[in-house]
Amino acid sequence: MGDIIDKTYLPFTEENLRQHFIVDIDGQLEYYRKSAKRYHEFIDSHTVTAGVPLRQSKTPRQIEKDERFWTVTAIKHVFDDPSRESMFGQLLSETYGASPPINGIGSWDQCLKGHLRLYFEACLPSPATYVDWLRSNLQQRQMIPYVLDAARRENARPLEGATHVDALLLNVTNGFAWLIEAKVLSDVSYLISFDSFRNQIARNIDVMLDNTSSPGDGLEKRKPDRTLFGLLTPAMFREYPSSRLYGWLMEEYRTKPEALRRDLSHRSDVDWTALSRRIGWITFEDFESVRKGTCPWFEGSEGPYLAN
Repeated sequence: MGDIIDKTYLPFTEENLRQHFIVDIDGQLEYYRKSAKRYHEFIDSHTVTAGVPLRQSKTPRQIEKDERFWTVTAIKHVFDDPSRESMFGQLLSETYGASPPINGIGSWDQCLKGHLRLYFEACLPSPATYVDWLRSNLQQRQMIPYVLDAARRENARPLEGATHVDALLLNVTNGFAWLIEAKVLSDVSYLISFDSFRNQIARNIDVMLDNTSSPGDGLEKRKPDRTLFGLLTPAMFREYPSSRLYGWLMEEYRTKPEALRRDLSHRSDVDWTALSRRIGWITFEDFESVRKGTCPWFEGSEGPYLAN
């Protein structure tokens, strides 16, 4: 089976993880392996880490704040638990309410009963409606000449590529899905190449509203009207949301449906109020609360965000 990648930040073997990736599986696993190797070499060569300058420790100790490591470990621990349906149900209930904000499904048990799959770094293609709209409205969304020139190339690629979803919990039996964007210390991205007004949260919500996945990998089973969006962060940023751009966006999107209309202006015939109820904010501490040891970096530290 092989060795675990890291006892704290990714306590799984590569074989344990392989089933959860669809695209470039070997490349995905190599990212974790190399990052953990740098970390272990640094720790092994420093009997004392206190006082080491940031310029020396930041890169080799990246996994201590790497959202990809945190996300995989937190969610997979719950997914692998025999009681995962009740655990995920508790997390979803605390995030979205006692009953799902989905027409035709009355309970979280209904959402989760069936064949569950968990994917990391899944690619969801951008909706054709947005790609076509952006090309027709590019002059209103971009002002930089070299960017506009790049968009005019013959046979140019679509002006927005696929969105890489940090985590996607999918019930292939009924099409229910939970799409998760995770952050540890980083903020939401607003640097979208061709669209100056596009942000990462809006982009995730946009791709969840269509299913453009090709048949064969299971993602085509996802039903857009049964998909929820969740932002996953440390609890301190949910407590102090104004410290991050995503805090302002999540507040708007969840309480002011017209903000969704503003940032998804290429869409029509959307019930914006209903959509706002499908947006939730969950924390790593929430995962730890439903299953102790899910986020092992919290245990034994002087504070919840300090490494052991």
